[in-house]
Amino acid sequence: MRALARSGCHRFLRLGMPFTGFVALGLLLVPTSVVQADARFPDGRLPATDAPVSAYGDDVRAGPDGHPSADDLAGIAERQRQQGHPDIALQLAERVLAYAPYNAQALKTQISSLSNLGAYRRADQLRRRHRPAWSDEVNDRFRADRATRVIHDGIREQARHQRRQRYAKDDVALTHALKELDANLDAFAVGSEVRRRTRFDRLVVLRELRRFDDVIEEYEALRRASVRLPAYAKPPVADAYLARRRPEKAAALYRQVLSTDSPAPLAVKTGYYYALIESEDYEGAKQQLARLNDRVPTWRYRENQTASPVPNWERSEIDRLRVRDAAYRNHEEVALDRAATLYRAAPRNTDIINGLAIAERARGWYQQAQATSELAQAYAPHDKATRLNIAENAQDLEAYTRWRETSEALAEQFPSDSAVRRNRLEWLDRQHFSVEGQGSVGSSHGGDAVNGSQDGDYQLRLNSPWSEGGYRAYVEQSYQWGEYDEGAERHGRQGLGIERQWLRRHWWTALSGERLNDDLGLDLGWSQWLGDHWQYQLRTQTQSPETPLRAERDDLDGRLYQTQVTWRQNESREATLTLGALDISDGNLRSDVSAGLTQRVQASAHHQTRLIGALSAEHNRDVDADYYNPADQRTAGITLEHDWLTWRRYDRSLTQNLSLGAASEWESGYGGAPGYEVSYGHTWQLTRTWSINYGIGWESHAYEGEREKRWYGQFGFEGVL
Repeated sequence: MRALARSGCHRFLRLGMPFTGFVALGLLLVPTSVVQADARFPDGRLPATDAPVSAYGDDVRAGPDGHPSADDLAGIAERQRQQGHPDIALQLAERVLAYAPYNAQALKTQISSLSNLGAYRRADQLRRRHRPAWSDEVNDRFRADRATRVIHDGIREQARHQRRQRYAKDDVALTHALKELDANLDAFAVGSEVRRRTRFDRLVVLRELRRFDDVIEEYEALRRASVRLPAYAKPPVADAYLARRRPEKAAALYRQVLSTDSPAPLAVKTGYYYALIESEDYEGAKQQLARLNDRVPTWRYRENQTASPVPNWERSEIDRLRVRDAAYRNHEEVALDRAATLYRAAPRNTDIINGLAIAERARGWYQQAQATSELAQAYAPHDKATRLNIAENAQDLEAYTRWRETSEALAEQFPSDSAVRRNRLEWLDRQHFSVEGQGSVGSSHGGDAVNGSQDGDYQLRLNSPWSEGGYRAYVEQSYQWGEYDEGAERHGRQGLGIERQWLRRHWWTALSGERLNDDLGLDLGWSQWLGDHWQYQLRTQTQSPETPLRAERDDLDGRLYQTQVTWRQNESREATLTLGALDISDGNLRSDVSAGLTQRVQASAHHQTRLIGALSAEHNRDVDADYYNPADQRTAGITLEHDWLTWRRYDRSLTQNLSLGAASEWESGYGGAPGYEVSYGHTWQLTRTWSINYGIGWESHAYEGEREKRWYGQFGFEGVL
């Protein structure tokens, strides 16, 4: 799932962190959200305006003109506010001010309740107009309230600019809000409630500014001081831990928010899902997604039953998350079906179009994904997700100039975005040398036809950096050895070549020989993809390493001519047809044809199983040879391969590989016999650019009627220097 792995968070593909502007704004309101009133007003409503004084309670006296006492009612209003019922307090205070407009307590309660309810601008206007006598503590609270209003305005501005793809300006207002919060921290007394609140608000702003390290540092400082965070300040910290690849800590914080009685915003719920995915808890993520799918409706119904329902924007996010979830689980066909269904329902939604392109790319349909991304680009040419899709499509299509230009522009504009940064690093990897190697060693016994007991080989290759046009040079070393009854045979070659890859075309040419000055040979090749499903390859070697080792001992050489056609339906099904001829200098012409079909039969987040069927036939001219040279061979075999992704931590992983094979083998003059092979190994992804693999295997085949058994081991590596 390379297309998903590149996109950000684990394979994933998160197109952006889940804690977005309006969610942050909503969470800032959590500490002052409306709750049910107490026993004085059990239904949360005030008595009617013409109700008798006794309707307000036995402790309320009558005032002039039959109204309740303004002082008594104002005192009740303030107590209601302090008990966490600012909506009731505001209504009571305004009822008092309707007939006692200069009541100081009612005026203060009105202003404080407005501030508690998030109407900071209106509260500040009334405070400046009436200038009631406040204590320093209350004035500090209003100063903190004003800063909260500035945060609200900044979050709205950020969201507005992002909707219009004006990314250069999206953080200006929030940066101003952070400066105001910092000034308040310097002004407020250490240990005061408003100072703690300011520190909590800073977590929200720092997260929105994508300063994740600062969020974590501040949170851990608060923990060391034994300060408990309110619910609204925990999601920014969880997002920061998730962005810094500490998903278990993020999941714990998300759970704390979700376990409270107050309803959590959708982004907190999806953030919890992502934290579970990145913790490799796929079962927990499945349950969380099922809850979201069940509880988020497609339509929002209005209180007026006769009014038409309105679409629920949160449902779109859940539907797109279901597409990504299927892809995370290696169910690419399901992901594409879901993405295509969404596209048919909303063909101009750029988020949905980009999701469709990603699903197509995961299936290996790079040209189709490019066409889909260009459609999104036509609707929103400056959208970040669309441009990232264009860059990744260009990478897969080997359109290097477009990839470089798009990647550079994105990295300059969005330096903190993880998906953009990863794509840029993959481009920069091409500016470095790379190295790869593979080797094996085996021990055989039981047969005389091959007449060998020990064998081994290795290949090493050092690649130069790629040029922008897709060129690079390489040097390689190969070595083969075998122990025979008549003695050991060893053969090594060095090679120097150049290759080019561009627009899914690949050619290479190399010279090789013993010490590059003896027995020089030429290796030429060309391959090309024709669309998303067909590829052909042509190759010739004048000193082919396919030449049997014992023929090399007799100073024979072989010329190889080979062509191969590949049909790839998708990530799960592929077929190849190969025709080859090895012209050995002793007059032998070894011609062969082979066909193979690979079908993935099972896939999940951590397991993939493939079934490989193969047919081959080989014919050799009748020549007197010291090497194994039957006139005809036929093979029909089937192999079961299973990969178990046993452990993964972002760019690091361990995969166990098991292969079981059986074949019916036929040799002219000796008839048919079964063949078997089993192998087991490990593949370690050590970093983003380095991996190693190793394994052991056992095989049994019949040669000239005698069964030979062989144990072998192999080791390989590759990486960027």
